[in-house]
Amino acid sequence: MSNNLLSLRRVVLVFLVCAIAACAQPSNQALPLRLLTHRDFHVPEEAIAEFTRRTGIQVVIFREPDATALVDLLVKTRTAPIADVVIGIDSLERRRVTEELLVEPYEPIDSQFLDSSLRLRDNMLTPVSSLEACLNRSVSSYIEPKRKLDELPDSSRLWLAPPESLDSLLDPKHATSVVIPSPLSSRMGLYFLLALERSHPENSELPWPEFVDQMVRWGVTIVPTWEQAWFSFYSADQEVAAEENHSWTWGSAGMKAVTVRFQPRLPESLDIAVVPNDCVRIVNYAGLVAGTPARRNAGRLLDAMVEPLFQYNIPDRFGSRPSRTDIARTDGWKAFGETVQAPLVDEWRIGPLWAVWQLTWKQVVDFASSGIELEPPEVQVTLPRN
Repeated sequence: MSNNLLSLRRVVLVFLVCAIAACAQPSNQALPLRLLTHRDFHVPEEAIAEFTRRTGIQVVIFREPDATALVDLLVKTRTAPIADVVIGIDSLERRRVTEELLVEPYEPIDSQFLDSSLRLRDNMLTPVSSLEACLNRSVSSYIEPKRKLDELPDSSRLWLAPPESLDSLLDPKHATSVVIPSPLSSRMGLYFLLALERSHPENSELPWPEFVDQMVRWGVTIVPTWEQAWFSFYSADQEVAAEENHSWTWGSAGMKAVTVRFQPRLPESLDIAVVPNDCVRIVNYAGLVAGTPARRNAGRLLDAMVEPLFQYNIPDRFGSRPSRTDIARTDGWKAFGETVQAPLVDEWRIGPLWAVWQLTWKQVVDFASSGIELEPPEVQVTLPRN
C-alpha cells in the first residue's frame, strides 16, 4: 500500500512540474519563427534551410505584395504581432517603421562587416542589401558607324550620342526609344520618380512635373512593370533588331548581373551599359518585430542574415548587392556587376511625400497623354490714363 502511495506521489509531482514548466521543449523546437517579407524581395532559401539545419529552428515565410503592404500589415497587427522577423523594408518605408516603433533595436553579431554608410545608429533596422537605381542603355545602338574618308554620311542612319543623364529624356531624338516602368505600379518605377524629383525638385528651373509632361509628349513609353519594360521592350541582351527595341530603360547598376542569371552559361559580353549619372541608392532592411514572443530565436535569424551564406545569395532580380563589404560576389557579379557613386535616398526628407508625388505623376501623365496642350492664362492689363 505504501508503494502505491509513493508511486502516486511521484505521478502527482511529475504532473505539477509539467504544469509549472508547461512540459516545455527547448525554445528552438517549440514554434517556428515567422518571417514576413514581400514578393519583390528575394529571400535566400538555401541560407534559411542551413539556418534550420544548424539550429533546429523552423522558419515559416509569409509574403505580402510589396514593401508598403508589408508595413501596412505590421501596423494593423502591432498589438498581436503576426511575425517575429521582417525583411525587405526599403528606404521608402524605413521612416514609418522606425517612427511607429514597429521593430525593436537589435545589433547582429557580424554587424561590423556591414557597409558603415548603411548602418543605423539606433540599430532599429539592419541593412541587408542595397541597389543603385540607374538608367541602362544599349551599347550597340550608340556605336558611331564607320565610313570611308570620301564617303558621305547616310542620312537614314544618323548617329546619336549616347544618353548621359535623365535630361536626355527630353531630347526628341532619344525619347521615342525610352521605356520607363510606371511609379504607380512598379517599385523600380517609383525609384525612377525619386531620382527625377532629386534631379529636378519642384523649386528648380524645370520642376519634375513639367519634366514628366514634356517627356511623355516627346514619346517616352511608360509600362506597368519593370519586367515588362526590361524583357518585352528593352531586351538589349537579346539578338533583336535595334529598330524593334527601345534602346534604354530604367533599372539598376546590377541589371547586367541579373540578366546573366537567365542565360544557360556566362556570356562574354552584354549589350548593356549603365548610365552613371542621376542614380539613387536604395537600402533594404531587416528587423525584429516589436513585441515578438520569440525574441531570442528571432535575433539568431537576424544574425544569420548578415552571415556570408545569406549575404552571398541575397542579390535579387532588381540587381541588389550584399550590405557586407567583405562578401564574395557571384560569378555574374564578378563578370558584369557595376558599382556607381549614387547618393542615398533621403528617407527623412521624403517621408510620406512619395505617395503625393505618385498622385501628381498620374495627373500629369493622364493630361499629357490626352494630347491637350496647356494654354497660357489670359492676363488683363489696365493701362494708365494720360
